[in-house]
Amino acid sequence: MSDVAVQRPDHEAAGRPDDEQTAPDLAPTLVHRVITLIAAAGVFWAVFQVFPFQSAAPYTGVYVALGAIATLGVAFTALAARDVRTLSRANHVLVVTAALGIIAYIVGIIVSGISYGTDEEIFVQHSAHLLGQGVNPYGADLTPAFHRYAMSSEFYTKLLDGTYTHGLDYPAVPVLLTWAANGLVHDYHTVAFVCGGALVASIFVAYKLLPRDYRGAATIMCVGFPILMDHARGGVVGIIMLPFLMVAVAGWERIGRDGRLTRRAIIAAVCFGVALSVQQLAWMMAPFFVTAIFLTRWPELGTKAALRVTALFAAIAAGTMLVINSPFIIWNPGAWLSGVTEPLRQKAIAEGEGMVDIPISLHFGTGNLSMYSLGGLAVYAAFFVLFVLYFDRLRPAWIIAPALALVFQGRPLIEYFAIPALAWVVMLLTSEREQPESARPFPLLAARRRMLVGGIALLPAVGLWAVGLATPQPLKLKITGVVTNGALNQIDQLTVRVSNTTGDAIAPHFMMTNGYSTSFWNEVSGPAKVPAHQTSMYVISTPGTGSSPSIGGDFTLAAVSDVPASVSYAPKTSITKYTTSFQDDLGRQYAAGDTAHVDVQLRDRHGRVSKTSGVHVVLNQVVFTASGIRGSNLTVNGGPAGNPAEAVTDSLGVAHFTITKNSPTPTGLVHLQAWIRQSGSIPTYGYSPFLTQQWP
Repeated sequence: MSDVAVQRPDHEAAGRPDDEQTAPDLAPTLVHRVITLIAAAGVFWAVFQVFPFQSAAPYTGVYVALGAIATLGVAFTALAARDVRTLSRANHVLVVTAALGIIAYIVGIIVSGISYGTDEEIFVQHSAHLLGQGVNPYGADLTPAFHRYAMSSEFYTKLLDGTYTHGLDYPAVPVLLTWAANGLVHDYHTVAFVCGGALVASIFVAYKLLPRDYRGAATIMCVGFPILMDHARGGVVGIIMLPFLMVAVAGWERIGRDGRLTRRAIIAAVCFGVALSVQQLAWMMAPFFVTAIFLTRWPELGTKAALRVTALFAAIAAGTMLVINSPFIIWNPGAWLSGVTEPLRQKAIAEGEGMVDIPISLHFGTGNLSMYSLGGLAVYAAFFVLFVLYFDRLRPAWIIAPALALVFQGRPLIEYFAIPALAWVVMLLTSEREQPESARPFPLLAARRRMLVGGIALLPAVGLWAVGLATPQPLKLKITGVVTNGALNQIDQLTVRVSNTTGDAIAPHFMMTNGYSTSFWNEVSGPAKVPAHQTSMYVISTPGTGSSPSIGGDFTLAAVSDVPASVSYAPKTSITKYTTSFQDDLGRQYAAGDTAHVDVQLRDRHGRVSKTSGVHVVLNQVVFTASGIRGSNLTVNGGPAGNPAEAVTDSLGVAHFTITKNSPTPTGLVHLQAWIRQSGSIPTYGYSPFLTQQWP
C-alpha cells in the first residue's frame, strides 16, 4: 500500500512524495493545518458521545478526560507547529484518539444495555447463533430473533402484504465474523462489536492510504461524520465492507497497467471480492468498476489485452466471493442464492432518503408502487450507458454513479450513500496527479449523437416513474374517530372509513408514516378485503408506544397492499387545537385543612398562551403505587371525593380549580393531570404534564 499512500493530488497543497523523508523541517501547508484542525474538532463528537456512559462503564470517563486533552493538544499543534514532522506526529495522536473514541462508544453502548436497533443486526446475530448450532441460516425462518433479542417492532422491515421480512439476505462475511466474535461477547450485540471493529480498521486503513496532508480526512469521516459511528452501533453491516472497499479503489487507475496485474492490483481484487461478500451495495458498484478498468486500459493496451487484464481482475474478485460463500453454497445452493438475491425481489414498503421522499412527504399515493422499483433499475441502466458514453469525462466519478442510481430506487436508505463516502475520499486523493486524457469509447459518435443516445437511455426511467406517480392511489382513507391516551399523550385507536376506487378487492394494511413508517397497526374490526367500488369501516389499534403518534403533533395514516402493489394516504391529521399546562408546575406539600388552588392555562398547539374562553377543562387525580394505579380521595371544586372535576376557561384562557381534603383516609403523593373535553369524534385531547402534590 505504500506506493499508493505517497501519491499526492496537488504539488502545492501537499508537496512531493519524499517531503517527509528529505525535508521534515519544512513548514506545514495551510491544507495540512486546516484538515488537522477540522479533524480535531470532529473528535469532540466522539468525546461527547462517550460522555453519558460513565456510570455504566466508568473507564469511559478516563477517555473523556484524556481524549479532550489530547484533541485540544492536537488543535493547538495544528495552529502552532512550525514543521511537517511535528504536525504529522500530532495527526498520529489524533487518529489513535479517534479510534479509541469509537471503541469506547461501541463498548459503552453495549455495556449500558441499549436495545437492538435494526432487524439487520438481529438477523445476522441470530444467523451466527444458528450457525454455531450447526443450522444453515440461509433459508431458515429468523422470526425467533425478534423475541430472542427483544427488538422493538417499529424497526422491523415491513412488506406490502402486511408481514415483516424474516430471512437472511446478506452474503456470508457478516455472519462468519459474527460467529467468530460470539466467543468473545457471548451472543450479545456481537454485530455492533464487529461493525465497531470494522470502523476502527477503516480509520487506520484510510489514514495509511491517504497523502500526508490529507490524513485528517480519515478522522473527519469516521468520527466527525457521526452517521458512521451511529451505523456501527446499530450493527449496519455495510460498515464491514468499508476497509476492503477502500483498499480496492485506492489508486485504481494503475490496475492492469502494462497488461498485467501487480501484487497491489491482486490485493485490490481480493479486497473487492471480500466487499462483494459483505453487502449487495458492492454488487451495484462492480459493473462500473470493471468497466472503468477496461476503458482506462483500452487506449494503451488494445481491446484484447485490456479485456484480458480486466477479466482477470473480475475473476479474482468473483472467485474470492465464491470461496468465502462456498460453505453455504455447498450446504444448500438454492437457499443461499435465494437469500442473497432477496433484496432484489422482496416487496418492501417504499421509504428512505431519495426520490421516493417526494410522493411520501407530499402524501400522494400510487396504485402501481412497483414502477418506483422498476424505475430505479432503469435509472441504474441509463446511468451505466451514460457512464460508458461519457467515460472521458465521468471516469473519476465512477464510484458515485451507483449511488446516483440508487437514490431513485423505492428504498434508497442513507447507508447506501453515507458508508462509501470515505472510499470516495480515498479514491479521489490517491488518484494520479496528471491523469492521461481518457479515450472516448465511441470516437465516431458525435457529441449530439451521444446526447441523443443518452437521452434515449433515460426515457424508460422517466416513463416508469411517470407511470408510478400518475397512477392514483386505490384507496381513499378518512379518519372518523380517535381514542387517546392521557398517560402516554398518544393515540391508541382510530376508526377509519376506507373506500376502494378500483375494480378489484384490496386487503389494506395500516401504519403511520412520517418519512419512516411505524409497525402495522392491529385491525380490531373490519373485513379482510375492501370489495371493489365499495366502502368499509375499520377500527385499528396501536401495536405499541413506538408506533403511536403524539397527540400534540401531525400524523399521516397510510394503507399499503400487495395486490396491487400500492400505498394510499389519508389527509394529514392534527387533533390538537389546544393543549393545557399548569400555571404553577412546582409540586407542593399540604397539611390537613389546607386548600390548594390550581390554575390550568390553555395554550395553542405551539405552546403559546391562548386567551380563549369557554373551553371545558377536566382535572383528574390518581395515585401511582408499586401495585398499580388507584384513585385519590381529594375533593376538587366541591365535587365528590376522588372524582375528576370540570371547569370552563375564563377570558384569559385559564380554568380554576380548588382542592381540599375532607377524607380521613391517608392520601400521600397525588398526581394531577388536566385535559380538554369536547363533543365529536375526539372527545378528549390536550393532556397536560402531571403535577404532583403531597397530602397527609
